[in-house]
Amino acid sequence: MADVLDGVALAPPPVVPGSGGGGLRIVLSNASYAWGGVHVVTEALALGLRARGHAVTVFCRPDSPLQARLTGRVPLEPVARGMDLSPLAIARAAAALRRHRPDVVLTLMEKDVRLTGPAARALGIPVVVRRANDRPLKRTPHFRVLYGWLPALHVANSASTRRTMLQSAPWLRPERVRMIHNGVDAAALDTLSPADLGLPPGALGIGFVGRFDERKGILDLARAWPAVAAALPHTHLVMVGTGPEEAGAGALLAVAPRVRWLGYRADAVAVIKALDVLAVPSHWEGFGLVVAEALAVGTPVVAADASSLPEIVRPGAEGLLVPPRDPDALAAALVTLARDDAMRARMAAAGRARIRAEFSLAAMIDRYEALLTEVVSAHRP
Repeated sequence: MADVLDGVALAPPPVVPGSGGGGLRIVLSNASYAWGGVHVVTEALALGLRARGHAVTVFCRPDSPLQARLTGRVPLEPVARGMDLSPLAIARAAAALRRHRPDVVLTLMEKDVRLTGPAARALGIPVVVRRANDRPLKRTPHFRVLYGWLPALHVANSASTRRTMLQSAPWLRPERVRMIHNGVDAAALDTLSPADLGLPPGALGIGFVGRFDERKGILDLARAWPAVAAALPHTHLVMVGTGPEEAGAGALLAVAPRVRWLGYRADAVAVIKALDVLAVPSHWEGFGLVVAEALAVGTPVVAADASSLPEIVRPGAEGLLVPPRDPDALAAALVTLARDDAMRARMAAAGRARIRAEFSLAAMIDRYEALLTEVVSAHRP
């Protein structure tokens, strides 16, 4: 039986896998061609579960960043490609599943539910579907089959995501939708040196790190910055990332002072560690891994009061929360936090402590290990 925290089902405590003295055979399927928070989770699960004695194989998209990062570290099958529900793509996944004979499949992206998921279900392999986006499930027969019939269990990455799933799909049984927060390896992040942002001595850095997408609130931040810059002449806005709204944000900030565009950075957490404040004005998030990473390295956050972000940032404790889509409120909060050295120091200490206590990488792997073991045990005769 799952534990319950604040009314949300969690995976049960870890148990020893019962597969003849060895670990489970697990396939993690991630069909994305890009890199983001879900890929960090995929990598962490693959390495963490292997370290605990499980045989883990990752199904990935050919020539993806995930394949590049995991080559030589984890067995890979670059088969997760093709049109959704394509018979050829499903057959390709099925052939790879026959080679590895997994006990369970965990799908990490929505596309995997349409590629590896049906292949596994057809072969009698239980499927756990992880949902990382706080968006409603569609009320169509197609979605009901994919998300109702196919999975043995669902796992949401936040209470908000789980709540949205259940509200949008009343045919889902609540006990089959678990919640496991993402975890952060705070000890590893402690070893990072802050990046050199090239700011003048004594300057404060307020930054955005992520995809330049409208739903990330990047345009709200661009509209808020002129007021922040006027109130705080010693602050600089540091923009890290790429995406479809890069031109739109650039146009809004074209004449704004003290804006530094760093583009994509592989050392994003080192950049966050060098900032004085991280702005996360997202309209919605699945989990918001960048927030947890910021708190882990002691960077206070001004975030939108949306989706899962209040699950990570307690207002006034680890950061400040503002209404989403409100540039004026965002500017006011950024000015308040940037002006108050003592508040930032207090929030930095609180953030470090909270991540280590409630969002550790080890706890995340514990819960996935227990959930996958539960599914395999229930599936065996």
